[in-house]
Amino acid sequence: MMWNKSQVKHWGIGSVIGMSMLLVCLSTTSWASALEQSDQPVSLQADVLDYDQPTATYTAEGQVDLQQGTTQLFADKVRYNTLTGDAEAAGHVELHDVDGQLCGEQMQVNIKTGVGVAERAHGFVAAYNFHLSGDEISKLGESSYRIRNGFFTTCDGEPPAWKFGARDLNVTIGGYAKAKHVKFYLHDVPVLYLPYLAYPVKPDRESGFLLPGFGVSRERGTQISLAYYQVLARNMDATLFVDYFSDMGIGTGLEYRYIFGDDNEGIANLYYISTHGDSSYPDLDDRFAYRWDHLGTSPGNVRFSADVEYVSDRDYFEDFGDVAEEYDKDEVESTIALSKQWGNLNLTGELLYTKDLDLGADNDKTLQRLPEIQLDYSRTRLGDSPFYVKFDSTSTYFWRREGLKGERIDLRPAVSAIFQPGMMLEVEPEFGFRERLYWTSDEGPGFEHAENYDFSTRFSTRFARVFNLANKTGLTKLKHSIEPEVTYLYTPNNKQADLPYFDSADRVDNANEVEYALINRLVGRFDQETGAADYRELVYFKLSQTHDFWLSRRDREEKKQQDRFSDIRAELIVRPTARWFVDLDSEYDPHRNELTKFTAESGARYSDDKGFSASYRYQEDDSEYLATTINLDWIRPLYVTYEYRYDLVETHRLENVVELEYRAQCWSVFLSYRDRLEDNEIMLTFSLGGLGAIGHVGSSLSSE
Repeated sequence: MMWNKSQVKHWGIGSVIGMSMLLVCLSTTSWASALEQSDQPVSLQADVLDYDQPTATYTAEGQVDLQQGTTQLFADKVRYNTLTGDAEAAGHVELHDVDGQLCGEQMQVNIKTGVGVAERAHGFVAAYNFHLSGDEISKLGESSYRIRNGFFTTCDGEPPAWKFGARDLNVTIGGYAKAKHVKFYLHDVPVLYLPYLAYPVKPDRESGFLLPGFGVSRERGTQISLAYYQVLARNMDATLFVDYFSDMGIGTGLEYRYIFGDDNEGIANLYYISTHGDSSYPDLDDRFAYRWDHLGTSPGNVRFSADVEYVSDRDYFEDFGDVAEEYDKDEVESTIALSKQWGNLNLTGELLYTKDLDLGADNDKTLQRLPEIQLDYSRTRLGDSPFYVKFDSTSTYFWRREGLKGERIDLRPAVSAIFQPGMMLEVEPEFGFRERLYWTSDEGPGFEHAENYDFSTRFSTRFARVFNLANKTGLTKLKHSIEPEVTYLYTPNNKQADLPYFDSADRVDNANEVEYALINRLVGRFDQETGAADYRELVYFKLSQTHDFWLSRRDREEKKQQDRFSDIRAELIVRPTARWFVDLDSEYDPHRNELTKFTAESGARYSDDKGFSASYRYQEDDSEYLATTINLDWIRPLYVTYEYRYDLVETHRLENVVELEYRAQCWSVFLSYRDRLEDNEIMLTFSLGGLGAIGHVGSSLSSE
């Protein structure tokens, strides 16, 4: 997703006071015969019960319990008129219902009309954890209430962590809690004045302003982010962003999300930043970015996908990128694709557009694939024979404003087979023929073509043993397999110098080599108490090396200085638990006794709030890099995220990020610190129960 804003849905507080006047449901009856005038049965119990026949009124005192269905009224004293439906309750009054409760010193309610008043009352809606209190709570209709000198909050406790208070507060269940001249309290301390408030009182997404974000950046100065969320329909919404940067300018953005049909969904984002008069960035007037992600099925069972990304210049990522994959980008690529499958036959059409972000890059000369069409026939067995056929083909039109343009058609049919002599050895030969056809613009050779073939054979076998463990549940069996394999590949050295060059596919490397490998696997069987079994590969280890026969020919001067034997590659994947992994991948040059490549990654994810990952990457004469991410929930309600990246070649820190979230029952506060190369940033954001929040100032093009 773009900008990495939090999911900015407004969730209502629900039918907040729906229970507050559940007295409307008290159509009464009693074990006393006179109460049977009502349509629904009512029971009335008390220490003392008196009935006045002329006024048709019951007076109940002492542990009064008046119940109708799931509605129950407790009080020290209750007067109930069976003719008018009026009920008066006093002394420790509590009204309970499946939706919540209402407590007060006194209550008056008309059972027939549902209109009533509770004095010095407190209400609670269980479904949305919504509390309200006031000197007087009036029920004006079926779902409309007014609170005088009252408060509301989604926090438990007394005093609550936060609350809104107003002299007059109007609440509509399924709508809003609205008030003028509102004060926002932290505990009992007023900290903010609002001239007007409309707070959602419904379970659905609701339009409205999100809580702002605040921050300071060494590069961008003081930062303030505001956002407005708009529900457009059940299947779509939009969020408008405005970001203020004191040392840069004003950023505006739009995020649009949608779902159409059963499986068509997507998100589109646009962000634009313009300088202001005092900005130290006078060249920002046209800095912008957009992204569109879509995946779904169109009529005719055609699969449609879009992964579109564009930025005005490289500096956008440097200023607003959130992760290394963003601000280290040297290009952005957009792809729009349509695909259709008929059994083993698959047709895909793509438009691929690339923008080069390197300094000094001339994008008028950058090659674009407009379009690229692929027609593939997946590997299919010929009857009951051991033979298989497949076919791969691609037609690409290479276009650019300046320079060589042209079309390439690349065809490769192939025939393969699987033989198992003696059921001990598996042999897989494959023969393929490749045809390339070219048509170019006047800058190129015009029409050209080239043919080539390739041949490969894979020999493999497997030795395995199963170990039975004593466990009755958990890991009960362990299978160890050893799989040696040898693969031979031959591609002749054909003339290709006359062909145009668009990408690496225009030069097919000749090959006459053999790769030999040894694979070890440990697969565990885990039996559940229910009797079900789960299989998981615990260890995968592969050693491999290649020998190039071409290098034995001393007349091949271009390869004379190379070694016949390649580096030895070792791959190790360990999954000790379902959540924990360790991956190692290395290449070792035995001729120079040096490590040429090494990658190590490890991590575990125990929950959304707890886990870690660490990686080390080394490439000879290129890079050496260390990164780690840690998520902790050990000191709840404080949740911690830490990220660190270090360049071991340049010996300096690339990034240091600390994010803290204090998560209370009805609110959260987020504090983040980011130290990245030339910039330092501190951000502070809030979230209240029932309201969304903005993740941080600025925007991100990262996909999640």
